[in-house]
Amino acid sequence: MNMTEDADANRIRRELQRLAGDRGWVNGSRLVQRLADNLGIAHLEIRHRLFALSQAGVIDNIAPTGDGLGRVTIQQFLPARPMIIPLHEREWRHLLASRTIDPGVEAALREVGPALSGLSRSDMEHLLDGFFRLVADRDTFAGRDPYEISAKYLLGSSKILGKWGKALSAAGLSDASLGSRPRYVLGAGPTRSKFTLLVENPECFERLVGLGIAERITVIATYGYGIAWSGAGTEGRLDRIKIARIAGTPPFTLAEAVAVDTCCFWGDLDLAGLDIFIKLRAVVPHLNLSALYGPMLVAAADPATSHPYCGLVDKTGQIEPLGTDIVISRLADACRLRAVDQEYVADPDLVALADRILEYPRGEAEVAK
Repeated sequence: MNMTEDADANRIRRELQRLAGDRGWVNGSRLVQRLADNLGIAHLEIRHRLFALSQAGVIDNIAPTGDGLGRVTIQQFLPARPMIIPLHEREWRHLLASRTIDPGVEAALREVGPALSGLSRSDMEHLLDGFFRLVADRDTFAGRDPYEISAKYLLGSSKILGKWGKALSAAGLSDASLGSRPRYVLGAGPTRSKFTLLVENPECFERLVGLGIAERITVIATYGYGIAWSGAGTEGRLDRIKIARIAGTPPFTLAEAVAVDTCCFWGDLDLAGLDIFIKLRAVVPHLNLSALYGPMLVAAADPATSHPYCGLVDKTGQIEPLGTDIVISRLADACRLRAVDQEYVADPDLVALADRILEYPRGEAEVAK
């Protein structure tokens, strides 16, 4: 079949172009799996078409099996689809053009257009009027919750303000103009603990508390990427993240909880879990990996107690985290193809290992930072 007439081949080409972005290449590792998951096309069909595309000179570095070999570079690009501007975006642009607005602010506001689907022209007028009232009142916002401000000025919604960063900046507002929304994590532990364990999933946090482990160490639930992706977390302002006490008398803030002799992280043994650790360590430099990864490393080597990255286990699109840490490289090697969720660890191991750091064979413990 002529490749230009093959609908599936064109879908694959467009997906490859999307994955490649401005780089012009994609990582060949697990490429068949990623394309199959994203497009809903059978693995065998993906392999056939990738090989045919490589033979036609459209892409390179494809093995006869259809697997990617290192970087798969796109040699021939499909033309971009014609851009059709939706009606709601056209309405928004017409509205902006009808007002006298600073060119820089107008350009930033135009970028908001795609998110306005579902709004009527009247809604847009109220939204724009609210934006300019908000800008005019900016000197009154110090210390106020940005969600409250959003709801008062922008169509009664607490969510809109957070999506207008460029427009706010262009109009002279910064994060410093607003207060910070209260942020909480779950915590449990004794008074003046010298060991803090950050736990990826709240279910495992509850198990640790139920087993009495929080009677001897501080345990904090990070909710996956929650802390790493929160504004306060990315800024390193852990003093703004408060601890909701579930049991015992843990510190009042996350900053106090991690300011201890030993701080560890325990999450899923998968590529995303390691990425969470790396992001958390950027704001908690002395963060270590927990010894609770030990039983998971053993399980990852056994097909009966580990799983591949696929839709069934909600693990598609995970990529290997970047870093020069020897320890992270070891764990990435262990879970590159198969993963283990932290719920796998048995209660006796939780009790025995929760307050210990993951140990490595001599010569591999030093971290390259």
